[in-house]
Amino acid sequence: MEQNILLIGSRGFLGSHVRKMLIKKSIKFIEIKGKSDLDITNLESFREFVEDKNIKSIINCAAFVGGISFGYKYQADLLKINSLMATNLYEVANLSGINNVINPISNCAYPGNLTVYDEKDFWEGPPHDSVFNYALSKRLFVALGKSFYEQYGISSYNVVLSNMYGPGDHFEEERSHALGALIKKIYLAKINNNNSIDLWGTGRPVREWLYVEDGAKALVKSLELTEGNYLYNVGINKGSSIIEIAELISKHMDWSGDFNLNVDMPDGVMRKTVNGDLGGKLLNWSPEVKLNDGIKKTVEWYINNNE
Repeated sequence: MEQNILLIGSRGFLGSHVRKMLIKKSIKFIEIKGKSDLDITNLESFREFVEDKNIKSIINCAAFVGGISFGYKYQADLLKINSLMATNLYEVANLSGINNVINPISNCAYPGNLTVYDEKDFWEGPPHDSVFNYALSKRLFVALGKSFYEQYGISSYNVVLSNMYGPGDHFEEERSHALGALIKKIYLAKINNNNSIDLWGTGRPVREWLYVEDGAKALVKSLELTEGNYLYNVGINKGSSIIEIAELISKHMDWSGDFNLNVDMPDGVMRKTVNGDLGGKLLNWSPEVKLNDGIKKTVEWYINNNE
C-alpha cells in the first residue's frame, strides 16, 4: 500500500507499535520519534519539517500524559502542551495540504458521570475532575477535527481507545496507568521478598484494558476509511477491577503477597468501559489478544527487560 504518512511519536508506547504495524504492512512513512526530533508545539518548526514531503496523512501518537497523581501535579502543563499539539497539528495540515489526521483519543474525554462510553454521549457533560485538564485537551482534538473538516475539508479520524497496556508501556507510578504501575510494584515486591504492597484507593474501580498491538492495528486500519469527520470507540466491551488486574499480574509474576488498600487516596472514575461496536464495524476490527494472555506477555517483557 503506497501512502505518504507522517507518524508522530514513533518512539512512544503506542507509536512504537504503530510503527511496527506500518512496517509489517509495507506502508511507507516518515516519522517524528519524539520531542528530541521535533517539538510539534513549535508551529514554525513543525511546518518547515513537513514542507515538500508530500504528506497526505498524519497518525499522531504524541501526547503529554501520566496517571492520576501526574494529572493533579501538572494540571496546567497537561492542558497547555496537549492543546498546542492539537492546534498546531490541524494548522500544519491545513497549511501543507495534508488530507487526513488520525488521532488516538483517551476515553477519559467522555463525561465523568458515565459508566459505559457511547459516541453519542461524548459531549453530554464535563470530564471527571481527576483527569479534567488532559480530557479537555483531548476534546479539543475532536472539536478541531470537526471544524477543520467542515471549513477546510481535512478528514479527521478520532479513535477513542480503551486503556492500553503491553510491552514498552510506562511502568513508573506517576506516568503510567494502573496496570503498568502494578507490574512494577509487584515485580519489586517479589525481588525484594516483600509480602505486601500498597494500592491507591479501594481497588474497586473498573477499567477496560486493550492490548497495545490491537490498538495499533485499529489506528492503521483507520487509513482505509473514506473521507469524513469520525469519532469512534475501539475496545473490548468488558471491564476488570484494579484488584482483579493485580491478582492476574501476581499470578504471572508468581508472587503471592497481600494488597494493602489506601482508601484515603482517590479512586478516580469508578467505572470506565467503552461501547466499541461502531469502531469494530467501521474498521472490520476486533481485539485478538485476551486480557490474561496480554498481561502474561507484558509481565514477561517487563521481567526480561529488568533483570
